[in-house]
Amino acid sequence: MHQLLGSTLKDARRERQGRIVGIDQTREHPVIDVIWQGQPRAERIIITCDQLRDLVRASVARAALDTQKTATSKVPDRQDHDENSALMVEQRRA
Repeated sequence: MHQLLGSTLKDARRERQGRIVGIDQTREHPVIDVIWQGQPRAERIIITCDQLRDLVRASVARAALDTQKTATSKVPDRQDHDENSALMVEQRRA
């Protein structure tokens, strides 16, 4: 469940999106706390257990896709690595 914290949630009905900042599973029905864009406080939203499972599945699938994209991106060759290392050393000196 912790992987949901910080996830973006879209509400198509109200054309808004927000971030999940809390999850409460101690009640009969789970509750998520969402801070919608432009709102100063979190809104508590009661969801079903099935909806919570779906959110977790979607979050895990998204994370796996992001990991796959990162793994298939260009691996720097030795020359790129040396140039990047030199650049980082110069930045540290500054």
